[in-house]
Amino acid sequence: MNCSELTAGLIAAQCGQLETAGASGEVILIDFNTVDRADSTVTNNIISAIELLTGKYAYKFETFDRSLDEAGATFARGTYRNTFTHSVPLRIFVKTEGAKAFVNNLASGVKVIAILKNKATGVAGEVKYEAYGWDNGLEVSESAPTIAMADGVVYPLTLASTDTAQEGSLPKSVWVSTLAATETMLAGLFPTAPVEPD
Repeated sequence: MNCSELTAGLIAAQCGQLETAGASGEVILIDFNTVDRADSTVTNNIISAIELLTGKYAYKFETFDRSLDEAGATFARGTYRNTFTHSVPLRIFVKTEGAKAFVNNLASGVKVIAILKNKATGVAGEVKYEAYGWDNGLEVSESAPTIAMADGVVYPLTLASTDTAQEGSLPKSVWVSTLAATETMLAGLFPTAPVEPD
C-alpha cells in the first residue's frame, strides 16, 4: 500500500511578510485517556471537535511567554512508515508543593495531549492552536532540576512522544470554522465550577 502522493502545491513564501515565532505561555493539557475519540472529529489533520469522557476536564498550564518556544516536531524515517516525534518543554518558575506534585504526577507515566497557542495565526486564525501528541500522547522524557535554578527555572521538564508511540503528522491544527468558535470549543473543555478532588 502506498500512503504517499503529492496532492497540492504551495506558496511557501511571501515577499515582505514574516511569520511570528513562538507561543503564548499558556498550554491546555488533556489526559490522553480521557478523550472520547468516537465523538471527537479529525479531518485532514485538523481537529474540529474535542469531546472528553463524562466528568473529565482539561487543565491549564500557565507560564512565561518564550518558555515554550522550543516546542516542535522531528521527522523520523522508518522502515515501513515515517513518523514525527512531538516535544513540548514545560518550565516551572515556582517552588511549591503544588508544583512538585504536578511534576511527580506527570513523571508517573501520565500521557497527555498539549495544545499550544501560537503567535502565528494563519490567515483567519486556523493555525493559532495546535495539538501535540493527539495520536499517541506525550510523556515526560526529561527532567533535570537543580537548586541552581538557571534562568529562574525551578523544574524543567519535557513532554515528548515515546520511541514506540510517535505521531503520524506534524502537530494537528485545532480549528472550528472561525477563531471565536474554536476558542468557545476549547473553553468548553474546562469545568464551569471548581471540581472537587477525587
